[in-house]
Amino acid sequence: MAALSDPRHAAFLQMIDELHARHLVGIEGVQEVWLIRHADAYTGMEKLSDGRVDPPLSARGRDQARRLAARLSAVPLDGVWASDLKRSQETAEEIVRGRVLPVTVDPRLREVRTYWDEGRQEKIDEPGVYPFPEPEAEVVGRMTAALADVVAELVQSPRSPARAAVVSHNAAIGIYVSSLLGLSWGQLRVMPQFTSVTVLAVKDEQIVVRSIADATHLTEEEPEMREPDATG
Repeated sequence: MAALSDPRHAAFLQMIDELHARHLVGIEGVQEVWLIRHADAYTGMEKLSDGRVDPPLSARGRDQARRLAARLSAVPLDGVWASDLKRSQETAEEIVRGRVLPVTVDPRLREVRTYWDEGRQEKIDEPGVYPFPEPEAEVVGRMTAALADVVAELVQSPRSPARAAVVSHNAAIGIYVSSLLGLSWGQLRVMPQFTSVTVLAVKDEQIVVRSIADATHLTEEEPEMREPDATG
């Protein structure tokens, strides 16, 4: 066995320490943002409301939200945030069930504005073609500002790492995470599934993406869900 004074051995251990520090592993003062897509709100939806698309969770979505909450039940949380849309808030309410935590509502966490929100209809564009009337830079700007405020709240927590669950939306999450990775729209070939979790580690100005769109809590077969009819 090589002695600890062996320069090659010492240099290797230093390299490991520096690699961990670069990726915020085992570092004090780190905040974690668990960025979560809301549960399903579209199965069984019969019509769109006027204005912003804002349906409540479907029966399948409520089951997904319960599965997400069960996964997070052993995870210490210092705060829970959601957009002001029903599907996001209802998912967040399931997360805080049984916890002494409020849901903080922030409209900046909303889904990207679509043509349907504007009362119009649009076909799906070719892959890689930006499909929204809300500019990509504006989405990145509002998500960045909202999550910076979340992290500022977490800094006040004595826990390390301090941790927040933030419930947002498919495209908003995808665009924001793409920006962290230096990618533009369509380059990140990942679609966050319902209740999927993307974990970010944050310290000062440094943000590390630890996982993207993990939905392993949905791997068990989902029960068949039916919306109640008028008699039931």
